[in-house]
Amino acid sequence: MYEEHRHLTWMLMLLFLSGVLCNMWKVKHQQRLICAVKGSSVIFLCSFHNPANQTVRRVLWGHAKPATLTAHLISSSLRTLFTRFQYIGNTYHNCSLKIHQVERRDAGRYFVRFNTMSNRPHEENAPVLKVVDLTISMSKHSVKEAIREGDSVNLTCMNSCDGGKISSAYTWFKNGEPLHEGAAIYLRNLSPTSSGNYTCSLKTHLGSTSRVLRIDVE
Repeated sequence: MYEEHRHLTWMLMLLFLSGVLCNMWKVKHQQRLICAVKGSSVIFLCSFHNPANQTVRRVLWGHAKPATLTAHLISSSLRTLFTRFQYIGNTYHNCSLKIHQVERRDAGRYFVRFNTMSNRPHEENAPVLKVVDLTISMSKHSVKEAIREGDSVNLTCMNSCDGGKISSAYTWFKNGEPLHEGAAIYLRNLSPTSSGNYTCSLKTHLGSTSRVLRIDVE
């Protein structure tokens, strides 16, 4: 009798807990810190489960701006891309957001808000976005040293999102024209025709261009 009573108690507790869990908000973000190169596009992957008695009618993403204590809101009801911010989820289980051509001012904390039919909104913190620049390092010479005819230099394109590892695919440009693909480019036996403006960008996001490195061969 005691065993049957204990078993029944456990069953009732499990049923109660399952009912409680089914009526709780669950919001999942794939990453809590997202790093993006300026000029690239980034996706905030987000999924959610809402309580059975709270039907979601609209999803809002917000970007808190500490300086002004205001927030820029991106609504799921705007299906066309009026701005660089695009809601790519739905009102069922996908709450993902995409930002095109990321800018420095996009960095910071985001939040996601679910407006329901019962007017009981639910809000949670979303990932923090870090925005970095592409940088070019040049071996052998510093930018203040003269580069002479016959010299050789090695240029490397990097960004801190890679954590110091050269892992992203890059395209190199000279005076705006494609020159080479890869994280590094070795310029050997330089001549006056090698002079020019060198930049690099992410291969998949040509708008993510580094600052210009000017090489003048004397």
